[in-house]
Amino acid sequence: MARSKPLWLLISWFVVAILGLLVLKWTGVWEHIDLNWVTRWLRDLGPIGGLLYILAYTLRPLVLFPATPLTLYGGYVFGAFWGTVYDIIGAGAGALLSFYITRKWGRGSFQRILRSPKLLSFDQKAEEKGFMVVLYMRLMPFFPFDGISYGAGLSKIRFWDYTWATFIGIIPGAIVYNVFGASLNDIWSWKFLGAVAMYAVFAIVPLLIKRRQARKVRQAA
Repeated sequence: MARSKPLWLLISWFVVAILGLLVLKWTGVWEHIDLNWVTRWLRDLGPIGGLLYILAYTLRPLVLFPATPLTLYGGYVFGAFWGTVYDIIGAGAGALLSFYITRKWGRGSFQRILRSPKLLSFDQKAEEKGFMVVLYMRLMPFFPFDGISYGAGLSKIRFWDYTWATFIGIIPGAIVYNVFGASLNDIWSWKFLGAVAMYAVFAIVPLLIKRRQARKVRQAA
């Protein structure tokens, strides 16, 4: 029982984080946050505001706050270029933190409960082709960002395979979301419409690829 204690601590932390977000929503705290004031404050801080944003993005997975709104907000506050830079640093650091937590606290317990041949096979493939597995999931927007991070920590994926695949894989999404976020400063401009088109392509193309792969699998069967 003592060996499974880290896993239960990890699960307990997630439960507390979810309850915390729900309490903030139910008590109306979110509605009382002056986002305009926060935006002006971060802009006025200059590079210090960027560092605070990076820190918030790094710690974001610990409270299970969704990544997409924070990414869009980064583009809105800091512009497309610096928003992308800050996003890649913060998202990458947060992904490494998530990986480290589950690798340290959850991997041992998870390994002991692996019994399914399919799970064992996937775990082995993750070790052998970890870089490509993580890169593919990072490039596809329909995979949950934090789910990939925490799941990779439970698998046999090597740390450096995970790290390089993560930082490379998040670049396209970071650019698209930050360009879109920056365009919100001038809604209905050509810049905004172009960002919408870019976002649509980024969202639709992976779905078409996924459908094509599923069709190939059915034909092969």
